[in-house]
Amino acid sequence: MPSPRQILYALVAAGLHIVVAVLVLAGSATGAVPGWATALLAVLWLTAAAIMAKDWQRTGRVLGLSLGVFIAWAVLSLVSR
Repeated sequence: MPSPRQILYALVAAGLHIVVAVLVLAGSATGAVPGWATALLAVLWLTAAAIMAKDWQRTGRVLGLSLGVFIAWAVLSLVSR
């Protein structure tokens, strides 16, 4: 049985993951990020989502993946401009 802390961390990580998806789609829709960066982030996002869905009770990995995808979005958004 997962602890309340594990459930809370999983929900926070999922929320951050959804925010990153919205940022990637908004950047693509407005033309602020090139297509190659959007495609790369989409693959990274889907890979992280699959790992998070499989290992959601491992809170350190789940939060690390969410933060990593957010940092990758920030770096690619700055580098691709």
